[in-house]
Amino acid sequence: MSSTETDSIISQNSKNSNDYDTITQNDEKIKLTSEKLVKLHDPSESLLSKISQYDKSLSDYIQNLEVNTFIEFIIYVFARLFNPDLVISYFIILFIYHAFFYNNYTFVIKPIIHVIITLIITLVGKAIIKRPRPNIKENIKRRYDCRSKENNYSMPSGDSIQSANFAILILFYLGNFAGFILIPFVMFARIFYFCHYIMDTVIGVLIGLSVSWILVYPLRLITIF
Repeated sequence: MSSTETDSIISQNSKNSNDYDTITQNDEKIKLTSEKLVKLHDPSESLLSKISQYDKSLSDYIQNLEVNTFIEFIIYVFARLFNPDLVISYFIILFIYHAFFYNNYTFVIKPIIHVIITLIITLVGKAIIKRPRPNIKENIKRRYDCRSKENNYSMPSGDSIQSANFAILILFYLGNFAGFILIPFVMFARIFYFCHYIMDTVIGVLIGLSVSWILVYPLRLITIF
């Protein structure tokens, strides 16, 4: 093989090697650029995501608690206090109370309207936000089961909404603030049993208070109730 042919082959190989290096460098640049873009648009870096992570971290303090049997039973009562099956019993008690003491059989219709409207808002809010409920921590002991009864989304907390709704009803229709005492206990209990995060219950209470407060005034104008 002549010297000229050898030089030509070496030159060609060198050119191919340089082309390969250039392609490799370009691929690396594209990869790095793509990673930066992904990071830039990563939902986990958004403000809402950061708030959510902080909310979960704070909720962990409550969800990691373990208490004795008696204390947990009390917490369980508050966790179930405003479940739909029990809310019906409240209406029955309220109906009997007003029928007996005030001879007013239709009074119970107003609380029913409150509950129906706030329930609709709860279901719509859950369907829009679609925040998953907290995962059950297998290493944390719970003697009672609330979590498996919940099969929809986490935010807003329906029980927190109804506890706030109940407080407003007691305030405006029975004239005292006793109902407000229940709210923080219900919030705590729902978080304790992995049904909600803290923010779910806070949003729920705000919705319950505001909606029920707004409903009170137009319903007062309906004298037949």
